[in-house]
Amino acid sequence: MAYPQRAFMAYKSTSVQTASREKLVIMLYDGWLSALELAKQAIEQKQLMDAHKQLMKAQSIVHELNNTLDMQYEVSKNLRQLYQYFLNQLIQANVNKDIRPIEEQYPIVKGLRDTWEEAIKQLGAER
Repeated sequence: MAYPQRAFMAYKSTSVQTASREKLVIMLYDGWLSALELAKQAIEQKQLMDAHKQLMKAQSIVHELNNTLDMQYEVSKNLRQLYQYFLNQLIQANVNKDIRPIEEQYPIVKGLRDTWEEAIKQLGAER
């Protein structure tokens, strides 16, 4: 591994290790959105292994978000159902190499991500 790549990986690792819990959620959403974009591009370019890799990455992120839900809140129950729906969509996109589930999912995930970011800003303003 070349030095610039090692330096980037070290920086990335440090940023994850030092991020707040709230920022980590946004980072997960960002990774999910990135994986969706890359999977869509790979499917369109018939790069099926790359599409599979990105869709699996997206599934892993959804599992992580799902596993961190605090189920004492009603919103967590709703998110759990939504995450399960997204997982099913990702599986269908991967099995069929179909971009439609990705395109349907993307704006909803983007909205969730932006909502988290806004909530963090408001929380910070209140502190």
